[in-house]
Amino acid sequence: MTEVYPAISDHGLIGDLQSAALVAIDGTIDWFCWPRFDSPSVFASLRDEHKIGRFSLAPSEVRTVKQMYMPDTAILVTRYLSESGISSSMADRATSRTSDTHGVRR
Repeated sequence: MTEVYPAISDHGLIGDLQSAALVAIDGTIDWFCWPRFDSPSVFASLRDEHKIGRFSLAPSEVRTVKQMYMPDTAILVTRYLSESGISSSMADRATSRTSDTHGVRR
């Protein structure tokens, strides 16, 4: 049985300078290491979608999907078009210059 995974070009990247996630055009988070880039992956369905987890947020009936970044931002917008209407999801990993989540002192 041949597995069909979304192409890397069918993913958007969201991150907060400490970690990042790959969001597929179908609304799944296929790769996410948290809380840092060198941490073990939380979602890693890019490697094996049946054995390794993923998170999905999408309508059940979709005809067309468009994914883009809002102009001049790192906010990823995924828009779903179906017979019954249009829905959108927006994702980003906000950064905070004042957070001390990793023990770094300034």
